Amino acid sequence: MNIGKITPYIAIGLACSGLTAGICYLCMGKCAGSENAVIKECREIIAENGNPDFDDEAANLGMINGYLESGGDKYTYYFQNYNADPVEENKSYINTSGTAKASGFQVDVSEDGNILLTEITPNLAADKQGLKVGDIITHIDGVSVSEKGFGNYANKILGKQDTEVKLTVYRDGETFDMTFKRDNELLRDVNSKMIDDVTYIEISAFGEFSAGHMSSISEEIEQAEKIIIDLRNNPGGQNEYMIQAVDHFVDAGVAYMHGYDGTEDSYSSTDGAVDVPIVLLVNEKTASAAEIFTSMCMQFGRNITVVGTNTFGKGIFQQEADLSDGGKLHYTAGYFTVGDWECWQGKGIAPDVEIEMDSALIGTDEDIQLQKALELLE
Repeated sequence: MNIGKITPYIAIGLACSGLTAGICYLCMGKCAGSENAVIKECREIIAENGNPDFDDEAANLGMINGYLESGGDKYTYYFQNYNADPVEENKSYINTSGTAKASGFQVDVSEDGNILLTEITPNLAADKQGLKVGDIITHIDGVSVSEKGFGNYANKILGKQDTEVKLTVYRDGETFDMTFKRDNELLRDVNSKMIDDVTYIEISAFGEFSAGHMSSISEEIEQAEKIIIDLRNNPGGQNEYMIQAVDHFVDAGVAYMHGYDGTEDSYSSTDGAVDVPIVLLVNEKTASAAEIFTSMCMQFGRNITVVGTNTFGKGIFQQEADLSDGGKLHYTAGYFTVGDWECWQGKGIAPDVEIEMDSALIGTDEDIQLQKALELLE
């Protein structure tokens, strides 16, 4: 492990407990229990002679993040936790869900505590089934949203692919019932096709559906004679889904999470990798969990060649701490290693075969990285 690379993050990790306790004092322009003299002077001058519209709250937020940014870790920052309100929390949960994104709707809470549809995406499930912007959903499966509470019950609109839910909708002074069929299909982050005799698998991210999508093509993987795995522009995702995906292609191996607080966790693959030639495509936007995937393939794969450019270089992980003002501190809490490799933070992972290419050419006739992968598998 290159200690020099991670020392700044160790310092930040050790400081987080103090930041958690003291961040609100910073919000009020306090430091170490006494008011910061310079900030006090500035405020007094502005209050007496300055712009009466000066936004003190925004200045406090900027002060906190200016302090954190100066620590040298772009992944460490403070944010106001609007989701501390259960209504806002549930609204955010719904709007970022697979069902809402793939079915094509976004919600807010109506004045009477029901579900207000604020966006409907053309040609997706919500639009095709007749829902409109401004519709108010008052009941889900016969249960009143407002009586149960938006923060407790509105998320019942979500569900698995092709499942149905009964909605009571208020529109233009009239109420009607409809059966809504949920759709998550557009969120496929794993896609496959045949290119001549090569099984091409594109993994765009490691999200909640990727493991299921990998399982759905497991027969294709087992029957493949040659495989290309495309991780270009894959920003990462959740490690538990990544390990389920990489397990198809590698034998037993371990990825470690080393916490700066001394804790350690791990993700393990099992024996049983497909024993066929594989080319893994990566580029400068292959990051985080996708880099763990890459390093596991390079160390524990049987016949895998990596083609492309040096990966992004994010080998650290973040956590969040609740603060006394309802805000959150997002901070770097540790780093990854795989097998006996050092952490790749700030360095990235070098491919076996380097092919420089503009990422805008991916999927075009000028995709020379893909062409090289096919050439190696001839």
